Amino acid sequence: MRSRITPRRLAVLGSGIAAAAIAVPLGIGSSHREALNIMLDPTADNTDTYAFTADDAPGDLTVVANWIPGETPNAGPTFFRFDDRARYFVHIDNTGDGKPDVSYRWEFKTKLNNPGSNLFAAPGTQGFDDPGLNVEQTYKLTKETTNRKGKTKERTIGRNLPVAPPNIGPKTFPNYQNFVDASIRTLKDGTKSFAGSRDDPFFIDLGAVFDSLNIRSGTGNQGGGNDDISGTNISSTVLQIPERLITNDGEDVANEGADNAVVGVWATTERRKVEVTNADFNVESKSTVGKKSKSGKKAKNNFVQVSRLGNPLVNELIIPLGTKDQFNRTRPNTDAKKYGKFVLKPELAAVLNALFNVNAPENNRTDIVQAVLQGLPGLNEHSGKFAGTPVDTIKINLGTPPSATPSRFGVIGGDTAGYPNGRRLIDDVVDIDLQVVAGFLKGNEVPLGDGVDQNDKPFLSTFPYLAAPDSGFEANVGQRFEPAHEPVPAGG
Repeated sequence: MRSRITPRRLAVLGSGIAAAAIAVPLGIGSSHREALNIMLDPTADNTDTYAFTADDAPGDLTVVANWIPGETPNAGPTFFRFDDRARYFVHIDNTGDGKPDVSYRWEFKTKLNNPGSNLFAAPGTQGFDDPGLNVEQTYKLTKETTNRKGKTKERTIGRNLPVAPPNIGPKTFPNYQNFVDASIRTLKDGTKSFAGSRDDPFFIDLGAVFDSLNIRSGTGNQGGGNDDISGTNISSTVLQIPERLITNDGEDVANEGADNAVVGVWATTERRKVEVTNADFNVESKSTVGKKSKSGKKAKNNFVQVSRLGNPLVNELIIPLGTKDQFNRTRPNTDAKKYGKFVLKPELAAVLNALFNVNAPENNRTDIVQAVLQGLPGLNEHSGKFAGTPVDTIKINLGTPPSATPSRFGVIGGDTAGYPNGRRLIDDVVDIDLQVVAGFLKGNEVPLGDGVDQNDKPFLSTFPYLAAPDSGFEANVGQRFEPAHEPVPAGG
């Protein structure tokens, strides 16, 4: 039976947390262009991470990880793609210490089938086997498992898997769904995998939010917002993983109260420390990696983390400008020590008070820690040695069944199958975060929002769940306005 977490109970749960243990990565929106260095490296930029139990796959964890913000569908002639020189990761922590126990690593490879052509694909290209397809990308998927002693084992679970290309338009790809269908693969261990172009599922009035919360209509709880992300695409990886492959005991989750029920999820990107790039598209980058030096020793294949994303989000409005790229380089297990001071007195709470006079608590915000970083007792807090450790991972109780009546407000709307117990595609994290920072968990229930309540396209009911990408021919970026509606109370 699903737990009922009320706002009053949330306030009680958050009241006794020690301030010394705090690191709260909570902000408005998600990780699109959030840090000074990563905005110059968009192909490595994490934008959103989602972790949920799908209605049609109750025994699996579904993880969506997205990269490359602001992909306009008509941005040719080469279009957007994953970077062959980067390594993309999804990490799963099944103990609560903020360190990865299971990781999935994507490495991409792009080839030109006809270097003499100026076209991405010839008119009428029907699928991956069509000779008209010029630019073709594939990936290798590796599973990394780390034991309690810190030793990591790697196993390749997929090779030469196809990436669904961008949807250029109906003349080039008259049956684009052929590429999508061929890109959905079920691997030998039962994991389902997809990588490729999809509609960006995030929804927000970016112009209003980043113009000092210049909400277009009232407090943003009655529509009227402009979805600036609408009509843009994203580069997505989607995994659907059987629970037994990621739990701390290698068993399926029996129920919501089981010791193995909670896992934490986040995504990262890595690049080599030193990289020399050739000018030619189809020629491997030259470097000293793996080559013998005069001493006879091989140079290390050193990669460094340049981006990460757990909860939505930290970096854009909580972490200061001078610290944002440092945050992208660190692991969740260091959050309390490195970033707690930026959350104890959140700048956003003071901004809300100045703009809307909402009486948001500005100091000692331990309420947010319990709900987002430590997990809620009886719902999505890790059990065992590391219970209550504050780390920036999306904590999901795999025993919580999908909701028959989902609320876009998730837990604060009475729907315990939603954010922050995991994160679904429908969860309106902008409105949730605004209301939580205003003090919802302390009984200060203010009906704040950005005026955008849903994605511009309906999500799919089956894997890979994200809506199909807009085509370049039909591009219509940022033109969706949320219709005005009756005011919605705090928490929906």
